[in-house]
This record gives sequence, C-alpha cells and structure tokens, in this order.
Amino acid sequence: MTANRTVRITGMEMKETINQFEQDCRLNGTRKAVRSLISEAFLIWMDALEQASVENDEPCRVGVTRTEYSLDKDTVIRITVGMGEMLSIRDAFLISAIVDEQRASREFLMDFAERPKQPSNAQRLEQLLSDAFRDPSARPDMKRCDQAINMLFDIIDMIPKPYRAQPFAVISYIMWWMGQEGAIAAAISALAIDDQCSLAAIVCSAVERHIGPAWTSET
Repeated sequence: MTANRTVRITGMEMKETINQFEQDCRLNGTRKAVRSLISEAFLIWMDALEQASVENDEPCRVGVTRTEYSLDKDTVIRITVGMGEMLSIRDAFLISAIVDEQRASREFLMDFAERPKQPSNAQRLEQLLSDAFRDPSARPDMKRCDQAINMLFDIIDMIPKPYRAQPFAVISYIMWWMGQEGAIAAAISALAIDDQCSLAAIVCSAVERHIGPAWTSET
C-alpha cells in the first residue's frame, strides 16, 4: 500500500495541527512538542527509506520500480506541519534521504529535529553534509532517494497548495544531490509558493553555477 492520493487534506485540518503544535510548544516545551508531533511519522518515513535501501542491495527484479509504503492522512499532516513549522524537522527528513542510517541514525536525526542548536548536533550534521559533498566516492543510494521523492510527491498531492513549498524544496535538494535535471523545476515550484524558501533558492543558485556534490563531477 502507498499513500491514498485521492484523499485531500483541508486547510482547516492543517491549521488545527499547527495550532495544537504551537500550544504544545508553549505548555510542554519545544522538545516534547516536536517528539509528540513527528516521532511516529518519522518512524514510518525511516522504515520506508530503509526498506528501499535493503532492496537496493538485492538483485534487480524486472518491473519493480517503487517500494511499498504506507502514508495515512495523519502521517502526511504531521510531516507537512513539522517541515513548515521548524526547519530542523525539515532538515532531519532531508538528511535521512541522502545519508544512510549507519552514519545518521534515526535517534540522532530526531534529537537534531528537537535540538538543532545543540552544538554537538549542529557540528555533526555539518560534518555529515561536508563529508558527503566533498567525497567523490560517496555516491547516493538512488533507491533510498527515489523513495523519499515518491513519498514527498504523494504528500504534495494530498495537501493544500500553500503548504507545498517545503516538500517541493526537499525534493529539489534530493534531486540536485542525485544530479537530476528535475531539481530546478522542483525548486521553482517551491519558490512560486514561498519566495522566501531559502532551501529552494540555494538549489537554484547551485544549479545555475554548476555546483554539485563531488560524485557528480560538478565543481
């Protein structure tokens, strides 16, 4: 089973979850609020990515292009609200697609989502990105990345347009990381919704200047 792309989430449903998250932050603190909002959704996401990674190590099966996963309405709302409300949550989902669990465990990524300004978390994330960007042998797990992109497009199909900027921006970054031409189109889609979306602007700039990860042979 995949996401039910015929389901449409309303703006009111999104706003209710946003209001609940903001109230939870005030009453219980950001860490508990973040964990309450995305912990279960993040596990579903990570399980789907890991399943794709495992299949990447298996012999290719003719006709199989998409790993199965389950994204219900509540999971989609929580992922979307998390990405929109806190950039650290968005970045945790992004990093999980381009860096495997051996280097970036789900425990670390959840802790980063909750405490992005913790020096050890910030330094570790920066090092992970730097190593992956500068090492020519650090090729992306294409099936893992494709799985993330598939899920994000399913999410985009289910949510109201005003909430699509961050999912589009994450897609653009993953595509850029993979060396795919679709990166610029996804980044432009994000900027058309939110012209202040810095991640999408970074991707646009990188593509225009022919900057990419070392494995793509871009400079």
